[in-house]
Amino acid sequence: MKKIFLVFFILSVLNGCTIRIVEVPPRAYSLESAVKIVQGKYVLVHTDIFDNYEGIDARGTVAIYRDNKGQMFLFYGLKRFDGSSKNLWKSIVKKYGVWNFGIYIDLPSFGYYSTKKGGKTITAWWKDVWLFVVESSENSKGFVRDVMNAFAEVGGVLR
Repeated sequence: MKKIFLVFFILSVLNGCTIRIVEVPPRAYSLESAVKIVQGKYVLVHTDIFDNYEGIDARGTVAIYRDNKGQMFLFYGLKRFDGSSKNLWKSIVKKYGVWNFGIYIDLPSFGYYSTKKGGKTITAWWKDVWLFVVESSENSKGFVRDVMNAFAEVGGVLR
């Protein structure tokens, strides 16, 4: 009986905890605004439309950012209402490999993938209608964190 009570207690405590793994803007947000979300913290160098990402047929918007140390970041954004964001994300994961040194989280409602390959770091995440990819020649954790914090503020998670 004590074990059952303990299990229920732990489940009730865990149910109240939220672990933020990925953040995306609300559905009503435009793709162009989404990729420009960190424009105040980083220097936006250029934006453009792309038709494929690393040989994967995908149309979206890419923004090129530079931080105050001169490090460059490519920030790709895709918005798909047909539910294909997860499939595109899986294609990216398949291209770079699940078993590479990095992070791989695949859940029914979102996915997160980060690895280093070919002299660059790649971080990709999807949720709802959104798919985002960040590339950099060096570590992009700070940039990804700033993007997700900005998305959380827009979505009302952080105030």
